[in-house]
Amino acid sequence: MAFLVDACRRLVTVSMLAFALASLAGCASLQDLAGGSRETPYGTYLSARFAAANHETEKAADLFAKALRDNPDDPDVLDRGFMLYATAGDLDRAAPLARQIIKVKPGHRLARLVLGLVAMKDRDYKEAKFQFASAEPGPFTALVGALAASWAEAGLKDKEAALLRLSTFDGRASFDLFRYFHQGLILDQLDDAAGAEAAYRKANDVSTGASIRVVQAYASFLIRHDRKDEARELLTHYLSLAPDHPLVGDDLERLDRNKRFRPLVTTPAQGVAEVLYGLGSALSQDSNSEMSALYLNMALYLHPDFDVARMLLAATYEQAKRYDESIRLYKEIGSSSPLYKTARIQAATDLDRIGKQDEAIKELSRLTGANATDAEPVIALGDIYRSKEDFAMAAETYGHALEIVGTPTERDWTLLYARGICFERIGEWSKAEADLKKALTLSNDHPLVLNYLGYSWIEQGIHLEEAVSMIERAVQQRPNDGFIIDSLGWARFRLGDYEQAVEYLERAVELEPGDPTINEHLGDAYWHVGRHLEARFQWTHALDMNPEEKRIPELRNKMDFGLKPGTDEPAGNAHRVALPGGGS
Repeated sequence: MAFLVDACRRLVTVSMLAFALASLAGCASLQDLAGGSRETPYGTYLSARFAAANHETEKAADLFAKALRDNPDDPDVLDRGFMLYATAGDLDRAAPLARQIIKVKPGHRLARLVLGLVAMKDRDYKEAKFQFASAEPGPFTALVGALAASWAEAGLKDKEAALLRLSTFDGRASFDLFRYFHQGLILDQLDDAAGAEAAYRKANDVSTGASIRVVQAYASFLIRHDRKDEARELLTHYLSLAPDHPLVGDDLERLDRNKRFRPLVTTPAQGVAEVLYGLGSALSQDSNSEMSALYLNMALYLHPDFDVARMLLAATYEQAKRYDESIRLYKEIGSSSPLYKTARIQAATDLDRIGKQDEAIKELSRLTGANATDAEPVIALGDIYRSKEDFAMAAETYGHALEIVGTPTERDWTLLYARGICFERIGEWSKAEADLKKALTLSNDHPLVLNYLGYSWIEQGIHLEEAVSMIERAVQQRPNDGFIIDSLGWARFRLGDYEQAVEYLERAVELEPGDPTINEHLGDAYWHVGRHLEARFQWTHALDMNPEEKRIPELRNKMDFGLKPGTDEPAGNAHRVALPGGGS
């Protein structure tokens, strides 16, 4: 929900973020800090901090539990243990610590929120109201407190009180979507059909039909009130914005089959989970991953079957490169969920990222075997083979996907682009060129395709003027892409314009300083403008960056002999003989 970002920037205070991040701060070395001992209470505490910093959540939780038994009154142990449990969504373990915290800090916002959420889950709405109201005033209570309290009032069947809570947002346009969406959900649950419809319509207008949660809630309302044509129009409009969205596609299929629809939210606890999901969504887009995880895990505590929140939490962990946790979450989504296929594909992608390609391939093979007419898992399987640099198998797999697709359309250009890359890598240039040209047309001159095709022509010494023109158009679209600027510099090198090549390649190295190919290109250009010392420095630098194996002897020969006039070829060939003792 992108609409939440602006509101959350104002509402999430620096102190809250600092508390969250500091609570998860790591230790330089477990042995250094613990003095080599894990038997002392202090050592247990430091071990817990170390595990938390390394995102070993279960281990950290167990260690903090032990540390708390050993040091029940230590405020630092208490605060850090509480924050760990809260962030992990383990509110049953966080709640006793929250009660200890409020004895010292009665208005502690997060402690009061945790206790209020536990009360909501237990359907103790009066207690929930008390806890939300007891948090100290501030930006926190302006959003989370008001929305959560409105759901507590709904739990007590007090419609007027719930609406009064929501009136907090009167005259504050940045909160209109919050207000109207939750007003619709609350009135829907309290059987006020006219009020719910008016609120849903306003929420949909504010979001211009682009909020998946609003669209699903409003469509469900319309279907349950025998207005299926309006619901279909609403869902179809969203699908035009996000083709193949699994949730909307599933809703349309169920609508066609006259399946029963339930409200998006069926309990007050689920309503608060929706609040927390919205905040987590906004913060995930605003790069506050720890706070996003906090709210999303709390949402799952209240609503364990909330697969939309589970998917977003997994994606948040992906951004933080916490792949073991993202894989676990994706695999928790059951086969009956419309998100199952997407979740399994993402789990396989993450398995590939941590080097478990064989397991990823098995995962995707199961999906492709389950539905022979679905191209999406086949494409993902091709991506895995390509990441393994098995380009022949990747090209074959992409070809299978194209057979399933049939006649490619604009949305399929990435598939042709990927297969074209694979054909180029295995030396089947005519097939590669055909795929890349078709991808260029279907993508309406996407800069990636312009760059790859143009660069490939330059490497082959063909169509040079057209290739330069294509890469220049790519640079216009992405002026800060170091790889595309490298292509333009290399094109100028191939045309013999070494001075301008140096200018572009220096800029490319600034943008992508760690790429060995770009550094090698700059070294080649330096050599041809007479800057030989700098050329050898760049080649040495490229050699230190783990270049492709086949480039290593070339780079060494360039360092020894320089370049032949007008080429990027070494002027000689060093015969490095292995000497006794491993020298050369």
